[in-house]
Amino acid sequence: MSIQRRAQQSLEDGARQVKEASAIQFTLATLTPAAAPAGIHSFAVRGEFLAFALFEGDWIVCNRSSLMRYDNQGRLLQTWRVGLELPPHPLNGLAVRRGIPQPELWIATDGAGSLIWDGRFFRQLEPKTAPLRKQTALLPLSDSRMLIGTLTSGLYITDGREFQEFRSELKNAEVTALGRGATSEELWVGTRNQGVWLWRAGTLTHFLNELPDPQVLSLFGNDRGVWVGTPNGVAEFIDGQFRRRLAESVLATALAERAGHLWIATVDEGTLELDLKVRAPRPAARTNRFIRDSFHSVALLPTADGVAALGDSQIRSLPAGNELLTPSESELSNGHITALNIDGRKRLWVGYFDRGLDLLDLAADNSVRHLEDDVLFCINRIKTVSSSRTFVATANGLVLFDGNGRPRRTLRAADGLISNHVTDVLPAADEPGRQNTVVATNAGLTFMNGAAVSSIYAFQGLVNNHVYTVAETGGGLYAGTLGGVSYLQDASVKASFTTANSSLSQNWITASAVVGDDVYLGTYGSGVVRLNSHSDVEAFREFSSGRVEINANAMLATDRGLYAGTAGQGLAFLPKGEQRWRFWKTGLPSTNVTALAADDGNLYIGTDNGLVRIPERDLML
Repeated sequence: MSIQRRAQQSLEDGARQVKEASAIQFTLATLTPAAAPAGIHSFAVRGEFLAFALFEGDWIVCNRSSLMRYDNQGRLLQTWRVGLELPPHPLNGLAVRRGIPQPELWIATDGAGSLIWDGRFFRQLEPKTAPLRKQTALLPLSDSRMLIGTLTSGLYITDGREFQEFRSELKNAEVTALGRGATSEELWVGTRNQGVWLWRAGTLTHFLNELPDPQVLSLFGNDRGVWVGTPNGVAEFIDGQFRRRLAESVLATALAERAGHLWIATVDEGTLELDLKVRAPRPAARTNRFIRDSFHSVALLPTADGVAALGDSQIRSLPAGNELLTPSESELSNGHITALNIDGRKRLWVGYFDRGLDLLDLAADNSVRHLEDDVLFCINRIKTVSSSRTFVATANGLVLFDGNGRPRRTLRAADGLISNHVTDVLPAADEPGRQNTVVATNAGLTFMNGAAVSSIYAFQGLVNNHVYTVAETGGGLYAGTLGGVSYLQDASVKASFTTANSSLSQNWITASAVVGDDVYLGTYGSGVVRLNSHSDVEAFREFSSGRVEINANAMLATDRGLYAGTAGQGLAFLPKGEQRWRFWKTGLPSTNVTALAADDGNLYIGTDNGLVRIPERDLML
């Protein structure tokens, strides 16, 4: 029997084992782009490339929020944006399926299943079961079927007509990588914490102790062998048998072999080249240009004359180091947004989960200035009192900026804060009124009035030490915590509201906003509730049918309405004068809305996958 026939027979035997089970339900339909408002603007993210492929002579590149097509001269031909042309779920990976009437580009997504592009139209293959829509890896097979790895639910196989579990032994595997072996009948499956599995001739073999680490980050195989990349080095397999470990202690995020040389993409050491012919391979001497430049690649692809390496914002050929693609600078430095703010000089402040912050000049040319250091790293909140003072709350302290957007002072526990981890801030007002700057932290509240600094926590009556949000109305202060909400006057707790003594259904308060005399509280589980001036807690019917989580400090009140960012249901909003909440997903790069700001009738919506601007009037229609 030929190798090709044996490979097909093995795959058929595997599929036959699940034939008797009920078919997994899915839909396969032409993708219709979202009918987004005409005034919507999507802010592009600079680079952050994560996968690439050659398709019909062009480079196809994706980051989490966009799919881009470049010609072989590096010119951008097309862009498809998550939330607009594509479903509002981050992109995870690419693969080209051949051997059918025409090649197809498959795109794995984190929540929308697989997207399939034939060069003209997109289709969406979407399993009915939600966990199967969170896909992490794709591998086209020689018979034109596609293997699909999922985040938590194992491995599946599809031909577009049926969608089946590949092997029950992998039912709960957290698949991270897929690869072929030396022959087409070998399939390799990398997992997050269970090592690697080999499917060969109808048999499933597990390798764990042979690997430098149980977490598999990358896989590459060809007719010479298979290489498995982990956070602590690479394992080499020949003819389905473990041979040796290579590049120990190297965090191998991507692999490619060509002409007896193994290329390894790393996080902190650039791209390494190993000569596989030597007895104990070591990283090659750093004499090539790309190594001297410490080019950090995230994906590798063998080509006719070497290896193409995808970096954060470009593609290079290795070992020559020639640039195959260098996109123009775009607007934002990162896609995972945690805080937004617009100051008096029309600058948009964009805080990131772990990449500092950007200052984008809305009044001029949208130029961007990026700031990041050991303190300006994880941004939780940004507040401007006037055009001359902006406070940035971070996980490492409170940073005070001047009117030119320059950091002037950093306050930490050594300066009197009760904790370095600052979650929210209410700056002292310029006009007569409250003179305290209130700092919320994970250990209580700190009050600053000039040189006078004092703090309170649970010992002084605060309902819980971990304060997420602070709001002020009627001369009183409301502190939303992990254990409920406390009402304070003159830095003293007067009352607290919890599930035990009020109509709150969740103690975890994540966000707040003030409308008139009412305080609206975002919760982690029961949406938004209203605490009125009579201290009554009122729930809303729209949040009663299921669990709705409001993200930390993702609430905003404007003249037109009240907005809340949810963790999965998009933007929730309550138009002024109405009592019924609405939900909006159209045009969002993710349904996980994490930050909000407004200016000149426009709403800025930050997500964990990018930023858009939408005219408020379009939401209210």
